[in-house]
Amino acid sequence: MKTKLLKNVFSSAIITGFIAFSVSCTVKQENDVCRVAALNDSIWKCSSWISVSDAPVVTGKVIDGTRSADGASWFVTTVTNSKDVRQALWMTTGLGVYDIYVNGTLAGDEILKPGFTHYQKTRLSFTYDITNVYNSDKGEENILSAQVTPGWWADKIITPYNNAGMIGKKCAFRSVLELTYTDGTKEYVGTDTEKWKAGIAGPVTHAAIFDGEDYDARKLPGYETPEKLSKPELNTEFKGEIIPSVGADVYFRKDLALSPAEVYIWKGVTGESDDEYGKVNILRKYSPEETITVSSGENLVVDFGQNCAAVPSFVFQAEEGTVLECFPSELLNDGNGAKSRGMDGPEGSVHRLNLRIPDDGMRLKYTFPSCESYVEFCPRNTFFGYRFVTIRTSGDVSIKSIRSVPVTSIKKEMETGKITTGNEMVNKLISNTVWGMRSNYLSVPTDCPQRNERLGWTADTQVFAETGTFFANTLSFFHKWMRDMMDTQSETGGFPGVAPLAQYGGEMMRVGWADAGIIVPWTMWKQYGDTGIIEQCWESMEKYINHVNDTKYDHNVLKEENMNYQWADWLSYEPLESCGGGAFGKDRKGNPGPLPDAVDYWNYLSASYWIIDAGMMRDMALATGRDASLYENMVAEAKAYVKGKFLTADGKFKTDVLNTMQTPALFALKNGLVEGEAKTSLISRLRNNFAEHDNCLQTGFLGTSILMPVLTENGMSDIAWELLLQRKNPSWLYSIDNGATTIWERWNSYMIESGMGPKGMNSFNHYAYGVVCEWIWESVAGIASDPACPGFRHIIMKPVPDKRIGFVDAVYDSASGRIKSSWKYEGDTWIWEFTVPEGCTASVTLPGEEVAKEYGAGDYRIER
Repeated sequence: MKTKLLKNVFSSAIITGFIAFSVSCTVKQENDVCRVAALNDSIWKCSSWISVSDAPVVTGKVIDGTRSADGASWFVTTVTNSKDVRQALWMTTGLGVYDIYVNGTLAGDEILKPGFTHYQKTRLSFTYDITNVYNSDKGEENILSAQVTPGWWADKIITPYNNAGMIGKKCAFRSVLELTYTDGTKEYVGTDTEKWKAGIAGPVTHAAIFDGEDYDARKLPGYETPEKLSKPELNTEFKGEIIPSVGADVYFRKDLALSPAEVYIWKGVTGESDDEYGKVNILRKYSPEETITVSSGENLVVDFGQNCAAVPSFVFQAEEGTVLECFPSELLNDGNGAKSRGMDGPEGSVHRLNLRIPDDGMRLKYTFPSCESYVEFCPRNTFFGYRFVTIRTSGDVSIKSIRSVPVTSIKKEMETGKITTGNEMVNKLISNTVWGMRSNYLSVPTDCPQRNERLGWTADTQVFAETGTFFANTLSFFHKWMRDMMDTQSETGGFPGVAPLAQYGGEMMRVGWADAGIIVPWTMWKQYGDTGIIEQCWESMEKYINHVNDTKYDHNVLKEENMNYQWADWLSYEPLESCGGGAFGKDRKGNPGPLPDAVDYWNYLSASYWIIDAGMMRDMALATGRDASLYENMVAEAKAYVKGKFLTADGKFKTDVLNTMQTPALFALKNGLVEGEAKTSLISRLRNNFAEHDNCLQTGFLGTSILMPVLTENGMSDIAWELLLQRKNPSWLYSIDNGATTIWERWNSYMIESGMGPKGMNSFNHYAYGVVCEWIWESVAGIASDPACPGFRHIIMKPVPDKRIGFVDAVYDSASGRIKSSWKYEGDTWIWEFTVPEGCTASVTLPGEEVAKEYGAGDYRIER
């Protein structure tokens, strides 16, 4: 087999927001394979979708815990060169998670290809220059093969409850090999039912996104077992479009691989009773670098010290046929395993109830081959969300190394910003936010990586979108996701609760969720100065805002789309919260359903987003040379509607209960709905509300998304700082005091004094509340983009310091260059150093001042 040096260096260009790969410029990956641009779309005509003819198919009603079909589908062909080959390019895609091999060499660094997309409309393709692993001489043979498992396709993640079988029936593969010969001629080899063979084979005996992975290392891969392969059949299940993947690919972050923080083996329990599971008996402990030995009947627990989306990676040894099972978990049982604390096992064992299907999913099973030395294993067809694992074996196993390898769409090269303070709790909050982002930006912006959900929830996405841009370059990631969003848009223009289309979450026009269809493109444009995403989404956004405008986003008018339910300010501590049932009872006619006050609240929130959405459409119209007057008028109309329908002349809400809440007041201030004495009175009531709640926030997903900037912009930065540093429940630091290493779904997902939150919906890795870091970047460090000059070409620098955190040091590689902001206190003197990059300007407002001064590019130091 020939080897060649790669001389070209990867380059890319943003074309309408997508990363465009040049065929002549490649990204070198492992094993001398290079990612390149897709072949011309017309080349797909040379190929067909093919499946294993006798592949097992799930039948019957699908419920939570229904597992995908067993086995991995393998597709193999042998290509004989008719001439000397100069270049070999392979364009590939799959229905199901797939890997490809050239002469037994794994091709491509990406994992979980092709990623999560709308199952009816879009498949992503991956194209590689495989020349360096391809036998190129005339007459030489090459074996091309692919393994496809059910993830993303014949899988519960896209299959609704009670569906007859999985949405995707059989895994399938499709590809075209382009051979360019040394004489300049080309030949195309596409998947078909004549030259290719297919069968259920290989060491992966079961795999799916929720299920986990079963791996029998005694079995050979499909390209080495021709006796298991036969003629494939054509697959006609997918009739959508195949497009190149250009922004949300998934990778192992080996640079972030986690070693164990604590390791112990337990067997047996003491202190067990009817009400308590007791406490584990620890037999022995290991240091992180020691070789671990675990035997049948023992339970190995490994704490990696950090919750994240990941898979465990092993170097281990055992006798042939020994089985090792691995069960991931976000936390340990405690409190002597008290059932009243929500525990599901003895203290010191892993807790898995919050995964929802702890007995049926989220597990690994590995069967050892015959070997005289240590072997390596790391699953490639699933992922988990965990900090801990427990391992059980059927015989003696020696584990030389075990690490947790993060799985994410945020590559190291994408990370752009780092911010630290003199307060370790705040630093931990920032770290938790970053790890939450890495964990949940995974093909789509998911809600959580651990339980049987992992969907592209649209409110979580819009709430965190701006925060994420400071920590990583997410532009191409969101170009991809907006395709998912548009694929899932309804005919009337409504946007869904989840994108892409999945097992649930397809309800349209739910306030704060549907609005992501406008908020996300606007945010990407503001942060990166990219008008391409506006052009990509304009027709879709226009359709949506017209639907909002025509219906005034009224809940009752939209009942057929919203199913007479709103998530609204999800998981808040305020009245009328939906998840806890506070929004429901009987309507004005005595029928069960939303309370009249709840409907009023929902309509107020919807109209508030109508204002926000219309303002963003105005901005984007101006940025792309469109007529913005329509949207300027729409903003005015929406404001007049809200003022007349929901507010009195003195700035109070007509629905009395809203006057006792934080979130309604925050939206009124954000949208400029009150002025003069009315505004003063509203701010006074809001201050009193925080005081009555012991300087604790009460907001949920929507209120928290605007909480800190609205307080700061309206003379209440003192309250914002109290909220940041608050340690009582609810607060950001409360979770850290309770052991959090990522952002939680609930303010009280776990409480040391009382145990677990509700097991049915309780994620310990949910990134939305990490939106506080947007405020830390923009108001604490003072680095904000100006919508009038997007992409940080003009920077708003208005830091609001507080002596309690000592110092701030922020570095951000923006779309326009590196921005720095560092401040500290020396005694009573505040010292600020900042950098404005070349070609940029900044409006600088010093603490305590109202008038900004303009600065050009350069380094500056201010003392006061």
